[in-house]
Amino acid sequence: MAPHGEVLVWGCRADDLSVLRRACRLEGQRVLVLKGTAEVARRAASGCPLALVLGIGRRSRTRLDVIPVFRAVRSELPVIVIADEDSLELERRARRAGIFYYLVHPLDSREVKAVLEDLLRHAGSHRSGGGGPPRSRVGLED
Repeated sequence: MAPHGEVLVWGCRADDLSVLRRACRLEGQRVLVLKGTAEVARRAASGCPLALVLGIGRRSRTRLDVIPVFRAVRSELPVIVIADEDSLELERRARRAGIFYYLVHPLDSREVKAVLEDLLRHAGSHRSGGGGPPRSRVGLED
């Protein structure tokens, strides 16, 4: 049985959020849209969210800088980045920050479903003491 919980979302585009919500609903997960750093930090520290999803655009690249802060508070919290543009530099920065998955806008529902399935497997194995997160886009890590 899949673990149930909240997927915290900060800064995603409306169309990406719609795809994400649909996929989460099918898996029995709730999506909670947050408005800023303080709210994200408060929610990440309390409760047991399944993941944090960050939307990263040209004006919001500084959101990558908060990933290490969240990782310090909740090292097991998977972070998924949805980037507005396909940028190798941005992807490398995100991976160095310790993300779980890197996705590029526009989201494909099949890809989101696969990421969510990996996330749920990770959550289940983490709770039972299993291994770490899967790797996506093999070969692009530094």
